[in-house]
Amino acid sequence: MHFRIDVAPAIQTIRAYADDAVRSMRDTYGLCLDHSLESLAHLDDVLATWHEDGATADTMTPSIFAFGSYAGEVLCEHEPGRWIEPPTNDHGAWDDLFPFVRLLDGREWRPIGLAFAALMDGPPYSLLQSARRLLATGA
Repeated sequence: MHFRIDVAPAIQTIRAYADDAVRSMRDTYGLCLDHSLESLAHLDDVLATWHEDGATADTMTPSIFAFGSYAGEVLCEHEPGRWIEPPTNDHGAWDDLFPFVRLLDGREWRPIGLAFAALMDGPPYSLLQSARRLLATGA
């Protein structure tokens, strides 16, 4: 898999990437992302379509960053949490390269890596279902 890590979101650019997802979904697909959990289903649908059409991570990287950033922002609006920079040394899995969300109770969610997995491997990877599972575990 190839993607440009030099354009990956940093904590200070997450909001701009999320805003790009909102604009892109509106302008390209006529869909409104309203920051609800249910709006993540629109992202899942587009990722599934791209997967079925054979899109690759290297051609879709900016969109994947935007989708993951939007999903993380949505989660933080529904459950108190914040974005965490990835560790600078000893990366484990490739999705450890990206910022992730840590909720106040310590639960973590890696929506950018999940968006890449949804593109590359298709369903069953789902931003919406993953967010719902995460929120259900803290109830």
